[in-house]
Amino acid sequence: MDKILLEGIRLEICVGTTEEERSKPQLCGLDLALEADLRAAGRTGDLKRTVDYAEVLRTIETLCLQSSFTLLEQVAEQICGVIFDHHPVERIRLRVRKLKPFSPRLNAVGVELKRSRKRRKKRSK
Repeated sequence: MDKILLEGIRLEICVGTTEEERSKPQLCGLDLALEADLRAAGRTGDLKRTVDYAEVLRTIETLCLQSSFTLLEQVAEQICGVIFDHHPVERIRLRVRKLKPFSPRLNAVGVELKRSRKRRKKRSK
């Protein structure tokens, strides 16, 4: 399967286990790999036949700016869900990291999720 990569996304996200931690946005880094069939777009050069990664970024930004999260796992799960809801991708690999974590001994803390689009099973007659 072909991939579209969005790497090094930097967003301010309200995320943390305490109200104080969520009270101000924290700098987070995101890396995203979207799997989709890109052959038609490659043959035609038609944006409508691929995943518009500028639109994917806007989708992620909108979610993260309008929400507050308790865990990075929650951020990642919701990002995957909104991408599947709005974009024609089959699989997602997403890394979300806090770039200024709780300890100066860490460069970052984060999670990585891998999700696949759920297919509806056809009912037998």
